[in-house]
Amino acid sequence: MDNQDVRWFAALAVIVLVAFAYILLPRYEWKALNDANSVSVIVYDKWTGRLQRAVYANDGALNVMGPYDPFVVK
Repeated sequence: MDNQDVRWFAALAVIVLVAFAYILLPRYEWKALNDANSVSVIVYDKWTGRLQRAVYANDGALNVMGPYDPFVVK
């Protein structure tokens, strides 16, 4: 086994580890908040740090708010 083979095996190992990390580590966390007149669903993207909120009213209306990035200076 020469040096080139070791490099190929190391590259393959890194690709496999990244694939397993992508599959096993959850990207999104979500939480439902119940209110008297609505239900809010808040989704947090761990990889980008963004939040998004959707509000479902009792009459079936849906209000989806755009993604919020709290750490970006505007």
